[in-house]
Amino acid sequence: MINDDVFAGMVAEEVKNKLSVNQKKELLKEENWERWRDALLALIDNIEDQVAGIDEDAELDRLRYETLGKDGRRLAKEASLAYASRKAKVTRFLFHVNKRLDEVVQMIETGEKIQSDGWAEIDFLRKGIIRHRMMIREFDLEETAIDKALWSTLDGKWNFDSIDPSSL
Repeated sequence: MINDDVFAGMVAEEVKNKLSVNQKKELLKEENWERWRDALLALIDNIEDQVAGIDEDAELDRLRYETLGKDGRRLAKEASLAYASRKAKVTRFLFHVNKRLDEVVQMIETGEKIQSDGWAEIDFLRKGIIRHRMMIREFDLEETAIDKALWSTLDGKWNFDSIDPSSL
């Protein structure tokens, strides 16, 4: 059995579409559905606390900066923009967590798994291919014909059949 902290991390990563296919299969096991729901509810509470904290911090900074005159107003404006950006990211994530919660609750109520249209797996694999290309270049590794054929799939091209095995 997966411990609670690891499971909660898996749930958060699944909402971000960063979970491997095998880990997603673990979540989709019927015996994990209620645990999944509970982890999502805890995540929602955590996110709502984060939003409240952002609002409190923004208000405290505004009050502190307004006593500093012209420079304070400039600092307050910069801080306000930063807090707004952070809050937007957190609330956008909250939207996706609530959406997933609805799906998990529906699974529990109907007894049927979420029907995947395959887009999450496609997105996962696409991100993996992009990261592979970035790492090859970042670490200054030699690009092989196989690497190039893999990367061409991002453009909808299948170049694996044109690879000459003797050139590898």
